[in-house]
Parts: sequence; C-alpha cells; structure tokens
Amino acid sequence: MTGAMYAAVAGLKAHMSALNVIGQNISNVNTNAYKATRYTFLEALYTSVRGGSDGSNLLGGKNPAQVGYGSSIGTIDLDMSTKNYTPTGHATDVMIDGDGFLIVGDKGATFGTTGSNDLADMYLTRLGNLEFDNQGYLVDGQGQVVYGYLSVKSPLYEAAEAYGTNLKKPDPNDATKTMVGVDALNTVKSVIENAKDPNATLPTGADREFKDKAFYVNDKGQVVQAKLKTGKTASANPDDYDFTVVDEFTPAPVLTAIRIPMRDADGNAAYPTWNKETGTIEDASSVNGRIVKHSVSIDENTGRITCTTETGEAVVIGSIAIAKVENPNGVTHVDGHYYQALAGAGRVTLTSVGHSVKNASEADSPFHWKYERDATTGVIDITKDPTEVNETQPGEIGISSGGSTKLISNGLESSGTDLATEISNMIMIQRGYQANTRIVTVTDSMLEELVNMKR
Repeated sequence: MTGAMYAAVAGLKAHMSALNVIGQNISNVNTNAYKATRYTFLEALYTSVRGGSDGSNLLGGKNPAQVGYGSSIGTIDLDMSTKNYTPTGHATDVMIDGDGFLIVGDKGATFGTTGSNDLADMYLTRLGNLEFDNQGYLVDGQGQVVYGYLSVKSPLYEAAEAYGTNLKKPDPNDATKTMVGVDALNTVKSVIENAKDPNATLPTGADREFKDKAFYVNDKGQVVQAKLKTGKTASANPDDYDFTVVDEFTPAPVLTAIRIPMRDADGNAAYPTWNKETGTIEDASSVNGRIVKHSVSIDENTGRITCTTETGEAVVIGSIAIAKVENPNGVTHVDGHYYQALAGAGRVTLTSVGHSVKNASEADSPFHWKYERDATTGVIDITKDPTEVNETQPGEIGISSGGSTKLISNGLESSGTDLATEISNMIMIQRGYQANTRIVTVTDSMLEELVNMKR
C-alpha cells in the first residue's frame, strides 16, 4: 500500500513542477520576445511482479506484470518559433521574423582567424529593443553592444574613382559612348589588385581577370559596374553586359560592434576602415566626435542601418548580424532574455539578412579577388593566370545566408505565451494534483484500518 502513496507523492511533485512552468509562462504574458516553455510527463520507475514468458508447444505465453511508482517531469522545452509583431514606433526596435538571434556582448569581442572568442561565447537574444547610446554604439536595453558589419569604402568604388569618372554607358549608335578597351580595363584591374596587395608588381599588357569589367557614371551621378555576360565577348553592345550600381560604402565581412561613424570638420561622416592585415575595423581619427544622426531606419531585407546627419548627408552605418543555431530549442538561458549555444544547441552559424554581406572569398563580394599563391613560399605570383583561392581573410568568419529571416523595424516580437492554453493547462494540472492528494488520503485511511485491526 505504501507504493501507492509513493506514486502519489511523485505525482504531486511532477504536477507542482508543471505548475511552475505554467506560472512562469503566465507571468511573462506581456514580456516582449519571451519564449514559452512546455512540459511533458514521464513515467517513473517500474518494478516487476513477475516476468513474462514465451509460449511453448503446450502453453501460451504470459505478459510481464509490472507496477509503477509514479511520474516525473520528462522534458521542459523552449518554443523558439516566431510570434506576433507588436508596433512600438521606435525606429531602432526590430523584430526577427524567422529563425535566428541578435548577437550581443561587450565591445572587446574579436572573431575570425585573429580572434579569440567564439560565437558560442556571445549572448544571443530575440529581444530587439535597440538604441544608440551616448558613445554612438548600438546597444540593447541592458547595455549590451549589438554586433554586425560596419560600412567601409568599397574597393570597387575606389577602383572606379582611381580610373576616372568620365566613363559613359556604351551605345553602338554613339561613338563617344563606347565601352572602354582592354588596356583601360587592365588599368581598372591593376587598381583593384593594387588595392588588395599594395606590394604587388603587376605585369603590363596582360589580358586577364578584369578584361570583361568596367565602370561608368550614369546620368544620376551613380557609379555603375559593367560586367560581361557569360558567353559574350567584349564589345560596345550594352546588351552583352550586366550593369550594377556600385555603392560607395559597403559592409565589410568582419563581425564587430555596430557604431556610428566619426565626423570630419564639416560634420560629414568619416567612415571606418578595414585593416586587411589585422582583420579589424578601425574608426577614423577625429577630434569632432561621432556624427549627429537623424532619421534612423533599418532595412528589413538586408538589416542595413542608415541615417542622415545634421548636414543632410545620407550615411550607411552598417548591417545587423544574425546568428543561426542548429537546434534553437536547445539554447540555454543564461541571464534574463539572453541565451548561449551550450551543450544541446549545436553549431552556431553567422549569417546576414538576405545574404547582403558576403565573405571576401565569394566571387560577388566587393572584396573578392583572384590570385595564385605559391604552395611552397606562400608568395602571390601575379604573373600567372589567376586561379580562385578561397582563403579566409584575417578577421573573417564564415557568413552565410539568413534564408527567409527578415528584420521588421519599429516594433518588437510579442510574448510567446498563449494565455488560453496556459489557463486550460492550469485547470488540468490542478485536477491532477487533487487526484494525487486523494490517493494519499485513501492510502492513509487504509493504513489506519490496518493498524486498528488488533481491536
């Protein structure tokens, strides 16, 4: 009879643990980006009254007879699925629509081939209540710095500037608007390769990597890159080319703390630079502090943060990074709404929204270039036909696509608590708890009768 009491006590403990889960969910019914937890019950220890047996030629088989000793909480799982959008009207508030986490931490974290910290050491969060602090850093509500990709001068734009800004879009009916020739394109190539490796001595007259690319300025003053289509040969026919506007500033593929640029003496932005040797992003030196920002906006398809300055200049600050976890329901709470990808979470992957930021090893990255490195000496040999070498640049870690994940600004993610479900579960737990107390009461009554048998 005491087995029934032990089973009932185990049931009471399990139901109390389940009620704790329900209470936590209900208490956070209005907590933004709260991820509700769910519980499952598990049968406890069994003891065998008799074993089972297989049938024989004369007798049939018998099932084993077992008695259980109650229940316990089997699992308590997070539900990391995306919830509803709650508008706040705050321009830097963001909701992650899809899988992934914001990456936050202190200002000194470093990553990549020269770094010491791993993404798994960083805090991850779904709560995007962000703002710029008085030092110009993008921080969350607890003062943790948000990480992403800062904008630096695009190497393609630098090459176009060095080549000249008087190029015109090719027009087969206008001889003054022909595509630049091979020699000129080699000049563009040289500018880009020299920007990548200032110590390189380039050959002259070689028909190489950039023979099918050129730049020109359109009627809006934008620098455009002309890239020869696959299977086409260099010509003055614009139909043979793809044309892409080259942004003056582009996010560098190095994960770093997001902050607004410094300002020059005229109040305009002095963008940071990417030190290719150390893989670090370095702020421009300025005695004028950081720019005075206005009208901040965040693009939902790229995570790109832009603003205007007091002089009316449009400034692209950078792009917010997203961390993907192999098992998002397996992350561990470490402090409030922060998580870490500890045991059970799997590998952490760095992504950008819409794959708007690419590693230098990717062919369509503005920082990509091709070369051949001597396998013995490690020296770049530019006199040979280039072969693509996908080396990770210092400071880089692999950036992949964020998939369908977007960042919706001007609002936050609502709580994951379904109040109707939690109230229903609470009623069920209450009745289950009462039923277990009845087992204790009945067992106590039976034991009392047993003790009183001598009367």
